[in-house]
Amino acid sequence: MTTREQFEALKGREIAARSAEERTAIITELDRLSAEDPRAFEEAVLASARQTLADAKQLRMKEQLNEISQIVSMSYIAKHYFNKTKSWLSQRVNELNVNGKPAKFTQEEIDTLNAAFKDISDKIGAFKVSY
Repeated sequence: MTTREQFEALKGREIAARSAEERTAIITELDRLSAEDPRAFEEAVLASARQTLADAKQLRMKEQLNEISQIVSMSYIAKHYFNKTKSWLSQRVNELNVNGKPAKFTQEEIDTLNAAFKDISDKIGAFKVSY
């Protein structure tokens, strides 16, 4: 088992730990692991932090889109701004597996999504009901 795999296993155990004694034992194991190969341990910690940040960004985007989807039709956005189906958009919002890997937005697609919301905002802002 690699240092990274050991680190991830210990991290999982720490999250599930129910007592201070369990956490102390896990910290002892982490100390041992870091002493065995400090460089690999550092890389494992950094990789874990990067993944946590990526996960947090994805959750934030998902929360934002969940809120707006109650106001604006995601089917409309998928069709009119991406020329795709609502399923395609949902796969990216939820990072569902497509062809064996999670579907994600490209930076260009995020820019298109932001432009779509701006365009819709402008249209709603300019709308006025008249008799």
